[in-house]
Amino acid sequence: MTRILALVVGVVAFVGCQGSDPEPTVNPTVDPGSAGSAVIARDATPGFGNQELDDAGALPPVDAGSVKPEEPEPPDAGKLIAELGAIAAWQTVIDRAQLLARRGQHGIAYGTLGPPIMMLGPVPEPTDAGVKALDAGLIASPYVWLVDDTEGNGTLGIRVALGKYTANEGQRVALGGAWHLDDDRRWFWKVDSLQALPPGPPSDLKDPPAAVPGHEIVRGNLPSGARTITVSRDNDAVYFQIVGPAPARDGDGWLVANELGDTPFALMTLPGERPTYGGQDMRAADERWLLKKGQTYWVRIGKIRKRAPEQPVVVHARTAPVRVN
Repeated sequence: MTRILALVVGVVAFVGCQGSDPEPTVNPTVDPGSAGSAVIARDATPGFGNQELDDAGALPPVDAGSVKPEEPEPPDAGKLIAELGAIAAWQTVIDRAQLLARRGQHGIAYGTLGPPIMMLGPVPEPTDAGVKALDAGLIASPYVWLVDDTEGNGTLGIRVALGKYTANEGQRVALGGAWHLDDDRRWFWKVDSLQALPPGPPSDLKDPPAAVPGHEIVRGNLPSGARTITVSRDNDAVYFQIVGPAPARDGDGWLVANELGDTPFALMTLPGERPTYGGQDMRAADERWLLKKGQTYWVRIGKIRKRAPEQPVVVHARTAPVRVN
């Protein structure tokens, strides 16, 4: 019994020792012989109760206003056009036989809205003095231009009747509709839907775009740096004369040289000139270029494509032909 009692007392004493505070540690940075040698320092490791050090090691708060939000990607015009199944404005002229309203056909043309198409106003009534005015001047027609912004530098476009739809001049749009003939036998695109589009890529041409679309030949002076066609380089402004017959079909090209009587140097296609798929061409007379021999014109060309040495080079005009004064 005496041994059991001694064992119990020993266990109680051992448990009591385990619950006591740990031994203090002497600060090793203090000289044992100095007055501060008696100072006892507890563990100052951050996270172990030293509030000052814990605060110093804390991360600064994040300012929500300093975080720049991700900007949304700009809309992809090409992707949207492809999803709509739209084609460039002038391509609807090339493909007119497949886009006729009278056959129940339909398409979507895209381009940039141009100015209203002007026409002669009605003849005014005679005045009280019996004097009759010649005309009422130009007034806006029911049509506006849809300018092809993929080729031609503003010279290619189609007449569109917007009807109940509205959009601003200069806005890029996709217009659902089909081709109709009006009472004057002019083709126009009657709109039945309108979809706004993001702006297209900027033009790399140096020359200002045409004021209004059309195939009427305008007069002007040669631009600075223009070269004769025989010494031209890629993307030059060149001047030339027609030395062969007019093309039998759109896209066949015009034979040109420096002057009438010279050997043809180049076969030139003008803006919008390309063959119609299937051969059913329904272009109107005012949708074709008419150039004459013995007159000098200038255009800006693209890349010069060489063929066999005895064959004329092939060039494509990127701007409308201008008759040189």
